[in-house]
Amino acid sequence: MNSRVEKFEERGRVLAAQISDLEHKSIVFSILRFVTFILFILCIVLGYINSLLPLYIASAFFLCGFVLLCISHGKVTYRLRFTSSLYSVNSDYIYRITGDFDGLMQNALHGITKADEKSLNTVIFTGEEYYNNDHDYCQDLGLFGKRSVFTLLNTAETVMGRNAFAHKLLNASVEESNNAGLKLVQEACAEIVADTDKLQDFQATAGLGYLRYSDEDLRHLFEGRTPMSKAGRILYKFVPVLWLIPVIMIFVDISYVRAAFLGVMIINLIIWGIGLFRNRDLLPSSLTIRKCKTVRDLYAVLQSADYKAPYLKELTSGGLREHGRVSDIMNSLCRILTIADMRSQPLFALLLNLVFPVDYLVSDLMSGWNAQYGGSLGKVLDNIGEFECLASQSQIVFTADKYVFPSFVDSISPEDNAYFDGKDICHPILYPETRVANSVTLNSDIALITGSNMSGKTTLIRTVGICALLAYMGGPVPASELTLGKMRIMSSMRIVDSLEENMSTFKAELVRISGIVNAGKEGRPLLFLIDEIFRGTNSDDRTAGAYTVLRNLSKPFICGMMTTHDYALVDKTENQLKNVVYYYFSEKYDDKGITFDYKLKQGISRTSNAAYLMRLVGIDKGEE
Repeated sequence: MNSRVEKFEERGRVLAAQISDLEHKSIVFSILRFVTFILFILCIVLGYINSLLPLYIASAFFLCGFVLLCISHGKVTYRLRFTSSLYSVNSDYIYRITGDFDGLMQNALHGITKADEKSLNTVIFTGEEYYNNDHDYCQDLGLFGKRSVFTLLNTAETVMGRNAFAHKLLNASVEESNNAGLKLVQEACAEIVADTDKLQDFQATAGLGYLRYSDEDLRHLFEGRTPMSKAGRILYKFVPVLWLIPVIMIFVDISYVRAAFLGVMIINLIIWGIGLFRNRDLLPSSLTIRKCKTVRDLYAVLQSADYKAPYLKELTSGGLREHGRVSDIMNSLCRILTIADMRSQPLFALLLNLVFPVDYLVSDLMSGWNAQYGGSLGKVLDNIGEFECLASQSQIVFTADKYVFPSFVDSISPEDNAYFDGKDICHPILYPETRVANSVTLNSDIALITGSNMSGKTTLIRTVGICALLAYMGGPVPASELTLGKMRIMSSMRIVDSLEENMSTFKAELVRISGIVNAGKEGRPLLFLIDEIFRGTNSDDRTAGAYTVLRNLSKPFICGMMTTHDYALVDKTENQLKNVVYYYFSEKYDDKGITFDYKLKQGISRTSNAAYLMRLVGIDKGEE
């Protein structure tokens, strides 16, 4: 059995035992809470009926016991939820290593019963919300979908993390990132996966939180809020002093105490009423408060890891390094919001503000927090997303038999950057048992790949594209070695027609190919991947068109791969294009049928298995 799987299976057994123990403790606490509450009620009732002081004392004892049991039970309940979340996270690691996409999907939808929630979470799991049909390579490299790069690698439990990971998948090949920046990201990825337990703790904490669907309420928490005026601040701080009046009346003239008490409450009520319109948007929702606590808890996990990589130290500071620990700063906001949440019920808000101007206090506290830290709140959220993105792209360490942090060409010359040299590169989505590694070298040249149907041509060029993309993201790559230049990735593989735009498959392919050709005129490094070019037209036009495209892309700052069954094109390029290199895949036939080794070889294949495959599915030549 795979040693990586054994490690996580062992942890799964430990977590399962902990869950069983916590469930037992939770049941015991539930029983004890019920018993102590009943005893409290009995002592109160019997004490009242019999006028016995010992029973009242006993009731106070049982009440204290009930409160303590509730607190302890709450801790056990949270620990049970956290351990269950951790068990789910750990199970996902096993599913990823074994390539079990169905298991990943079932785990993602576990416990969800409503159809609309299942539909929403399916979209979240597959990343379909980010699919872009007009993108350079999105639809061709299988970035999103049930069996995709996103579903395999994504570990983000927050909307910030999903957005960050999807953004990198879609933009890594064109973003301006220098080699030094990529090196910092590689160091961060290596340190994250070195402590799997801490990484899983972070994921489990995020999974318990409430940031899965949206973070907009937190981002706009202070939007439109204005600082309290100096007069308002003086007023709300002065009002509590008025409560000295009833106290003084006790010693001066007790008959005025009631009037003084009522008068102070009326003053509080008037002040509350005056400020009610101003503070109408003061109270965040309970969901917003939970999200705030989740952010606090996530930073507490990150800070406990004490990461050494410079990029991770920057992320865990949340942009607030000079102000202290982010978890402490967020905890101060949580305390303010907890006070605000105390007056969430209108009647309770009235009672609180009759005694003390709570609304003004919360408004002042939030204004103070906003003035000091509010400008960094967006950065605090973004850094969580970036950490989750790093954790997601680092999953290659667990899913690949071999992985490497790639090297990059140390040159800004476009010609030098048209380079890809990969040893034992693998497609990360393929089943581990059937995954075959190949080596590919491109040096300002074009690889023309021939071979029979199903032999591995399309898979190979997708593998090159995905490995290049993962490298540009700064994470590990499923290979034993990889050195490449910084290139824009463009592809033309999965061409579909468009009824809405009245576009045939052939025209859609022309649009994609023209985009690649036009990008090749920009003078910037380009890696293109084209599968079976112009399959939707006749053979003569296909050969002429494909040759024209290759001639346009035969430039020193461009490298690429093209698969073809068009041997006329091969013959033409052999004689006229000097920067074309040739690779092929082969197969074997025996009594059991056809077998593929999926190994890339240098040269040209002129064999075809179309007739054999037709017979295999029951289509014969028929009578002449």
